[in-house]
Amino acid sequence: MKRGAALCWIVFALVLIPTLAFAGDRVEHRAIVIGNDYEFTPENGVCSGSGDLDDPYIIENWVIDAGYDEYGIRIHGTTRAFVIRNVEISGAAKSAVYLSYVQNARIENCVFEGNWAGVTLNFSKLNRISGCIFSDETDGIHFYFSTGNQILGNSFDNTDTAIWLDASNENEIIGNLITTSYMGVYLNLGSTMNYIVGNAFVDNLHHAHTDDPNVWDNGATGNYWDGFADLDVDEDGIWDAAYMITSDGDQDNYPLVLHPLVPAPEEASCDI
Repeated sequence: MKRGAALCWIVFALVLIPTLAFAGDRVEHRAIVIGNDYEFTPENGVCSGSGDLDDPYIIENWVIDAGYDEYGIRIHGTTRAFVIRNVEISGAAKSAVYLSYVQNARIENCVFEGNWAGVTLNFSKLNRISGCIFSDETDGIHFYFSTGNQILGNSFDNTDTAIWLDASNENEIIGNLITTSYMGVYLNLGSTMNYIVGNAFVDNLHHAHTDDPNVWDNGATGNYWDGFADLDVDEDGIWDAAYMITSDGDQDNYPLVLHPLVPAPEEASCDI
């Protein structure tokens, strides 16, 4: 996605977070396992679609209690386009959704609570995770060797690590709300050239860590970092000092003074 288009997504993503994850009624379903293109069937929770980019398979409106399973939805080695939408998964021992060697998948408006991981991508590309709610997870989202994916307009609360990338490059992390986690964004094992802009990091023990160069602003705006403040002499909504990610020079050059998802501090008052 071009940077301009990605920026437009920030505003749209901020509207998605509080509403889309709760659309529609959900029905209980067993854990779903799809191991090839021929297993996108109604028995495996597929409601409609042909698997083409303009008519993807749709898996939607399910509640999956994965308390006795390693995964809520596991899809491996497929080439067809699909959407996982308005699905609620809890209790997965490994991951609520696990996608391995897939592409052109979308995970939209889902709720993940109390799983080891919410969404895991392994050797996967050109996928999008948007408008989802992650809470009480060890890892919210974890990528392994996955490139060119998007994480857009999700909310994370009370995770050990909200977003963890291992050996994963050129992914976009835009417009997410990351709160009360041990680590907000963790980029590891050579993860580089990932684009992290328009996110709000609030009340985390550690907001972000990276071992290699990544992009934390678009040249005009960056992210909101709770607890960080400097001067804003020209009152343009950007702190005048950069927010340092690492001592090696990775930094957000345009940290935001305020963020639409974070309540503004109350103005000082002398009223008694």
